[in-house]
Amino acid sequence: MLVARTSWKGLSVGSSVRLFTSYGLRSNKYVITDKFGVLREKYHTPKYPIVLCHGFSGFDTINFLSGFEVVDKYLETNGTKRLLGFELDYWRGIGVALQKLGCKVLVAQVPPFGTIKDRAKILEIFLELQCEMVKRTSKEEISYPIKVNLISHSMGGLDSRYLISKLQNKGINKKYQVVSLTTISTPHRGSEVADFFDDLVTAVSPLKLIAPHALYDLTTKSMTQFNKDIVDDPNVEYFSYGAKFVPHPFNTFYLTWCLMRYRITRAFKRENIKVPKIAIENDGLVSVKSAKWGNYLGTLDQVDHLDLINWTNRIRLAMDKFVWKRKPKFNAIALYSDIVENLAKRGF
Repeated sequence: MLVARTSWKGLSVGSSVRLFTSYGLRSNKYVITDKFGVLREKYHTPKYPIVLCHGFSGFDTINFLSGFEVVDKYLETNGTKRLLGFELDYWRGIGVALQKLGCKVLVAQVPPFGTIKDRAKILEIFLELQCEMVKRTSKEEISYPIKVNLISHSMGGLDSRYLISKLQNKGINKKYQVVSLTTISTPHRGSEVADFFDDLVTAVSPLKLIAPHALYDLTTKSMTQFNKDIVDDPNVEYFSYGAKFVPHPFNTFYLTWCLMRYRITRAFKRENIKVPKIAIENDGLVSVKSAKWGNYLGTLDQVDHLDLINWTNRIRLAMDKFVWKRKPKFNAIALYSDIVENLAKRGF
């Protein structure tokens, strides 16, 4: 198993150039190509509940015809709700798959375009309420605080870090206790895509009326300060994954991938430094260097930002199969199954 013991806690460099020249992040030794291509027959499961935390613009589940009781009853009776597309799941079957393994899974919902601080506060309310329900419905005697494992995609990892650092130990009689955080392509040092749109909003004043405040939170400048203020808890284990791919023009993230490559390359050229190949590696929204935090478990190869939550581009799959004659080497459910097994083996 590819596990890096390098610690990235407290690293708060916003500049692509300084990050690579000062910290020497040039190694590709943790690239994962086909480890998560297929599901294994058996996985160990953790003893504490899993909390899935979504990213920017995310959600838990959307029911497109919710409120129409007649329609809901008809669809449920005929078992066609998911088939007809009236229900949209952010985690696209991942939560259900983990439950089938035997995990207790809680799917959080926070404001999709809220700031990190606001989202973290709602996440805490969610945890308090859910842990109360877990205790009430448990067949065994459980006492507070109830220990939980957070698994967070993208911005959800920043909400989780804020929660752990600023909220968890504030006050008394908390009903929850975070014992681990696994982040998946979280922009711990910001995103060059967020930098671009923040610059655009600054240049075009009317855009300030519609641009979400969370956009600035995700910039490299903002995250430099965030990493100074948000200190990791020594009682919590931090794990992370990053991802990279080289897109075909029909990929959802083709333009943003090119944008990230351009802005990172430009930063190096301004300093008259040759651009290391690893510097531009990204999943379309988050660079590999930005995704590293705590115990880095590896870089998922040829995987984009939506692949990570099982939203694989069907056109791309078809092209891979019929044009490029290659089988998919990544199964998101296999990744999350392995994540929970990692937690189980560590006693969580």
